[in-house]
Amino acid sequence: MIGHYVRRFFTSLSRRPPSPEDEQWVASIAPAPELALFTRLSNTDRRHLIHSARVMEHALGPDDDPVWVRVSLLHDVGKFDAGLGVFGRVTTTVLATVIGDARVRGWASRTGWRGRVGLYQTHDEIGAAQIRAAGGTEAAAVWSELHHHPERFASSSIPMSVLRRLDAADH
Repeated sequence: MIGHYVRRFFTSLSRRPPSPEDEQWVASIAPAPELALFTRLSNTDRRHLIHSARVMEHALGPDDDPVWVRVSLLHDVGKFDAGLGVFGRVTTTVLATVIGDARVRGWASRTGWRGRVGLYQTHDEIGAAQIRAAGGTEAAAVWSELHHHPERFASSSIPMSVLRRLDAADH
């Protein structure tokens, strides 16, 4: 897990936008309401989500529903509301590890920096609510809620084989 965070940190330092080809690909697969959630994200988040969706696209079998690619593309849309940069996100991750996820999530109702940290830590729930409010696919909302909670995978409406591939694509 630490290796995942180290890789994400270094790739997050680049402000390079996704390639025009990748942006066109996203526009070709995402309906307008989902595309609107995606396009407001930072370049770093968009690049990560495109990578995740591309990995998922390659992991699909011939009998799999292609909706899982869009599901992978949307799982982090809730990060937008926090407005944190790379170092604020790193700090949030460290704080959640040291003082506890529940405590940091509890800050989401506060104002100021702590509130933004809490919003970032609850981006899974926020993203799910935003996907639903936009009329996005329910599976994308479910994956957004679950993607940091493998302990809840077994109770999901998403097949376990798909959840494993979505999780692998996110890492």
